[in-house]
Amino acid sequence: MKIKFLLLTLALTSAFSFAAHAQAMNDHQIAEILEEANDAEIDAAKLAKDDASHKEVKEFAKHMMEEHKKNEKETKKIVKKNDIDPEDSQWSKALKESAKANKDMLKKQKGMAFDKMYMEQQVSMHQQLLNDLDQKFIPNATKPEFKNHLQATREHVSKHLEQAKAIQAKL
Repeated sequence: MKIKFLLLTLALTSAFSFAAHAQAMNDHQIAEILEEANDAEIDAAKLAKDDASHKEVKEFAKHMMEEHKKNEKETKKIVKKNDIDPEDSQWSKALKESAKANKDMLKKQKGMAFDKMYMEQQVSMHQQLLNDLDQKFIPNATKPEFKNHLQATREHVSKHLEQAKAIQAKL
């Protein structure tokens, strides 16, 4: 199952990365991707909060839900203030598909297998988001306040990644 998850994640990540190199993103597309990323994290965290067996995994899930809801609220405020209308794109659609596939796979797991898969997904998703923030989102953002928000988001994502790696190492 672990190999199946890794192959699916790699395939979806590669498709997402390839598409992102084909054309530069704009603020509207970045805003939609950030919204999709927050939604994916919140959905996965809700599932983990209820289904995880390891105390630290449950706590991490609760923390992710809180953090991503906070980021989602702040993003909406900044997007509205800066007249950025989130716009669907090939990238946001790929992210939505990846999140659904990850959630579907996670729903099939129980006990420690669930915990391990959730944490693998968290490490993978946060690493990908960190890479995208550094290589695609921040460099392509044009509105200063939005760019500053993306940079602040990057710091949070980096911390989440380190937390996820630390928990993953314990499982």
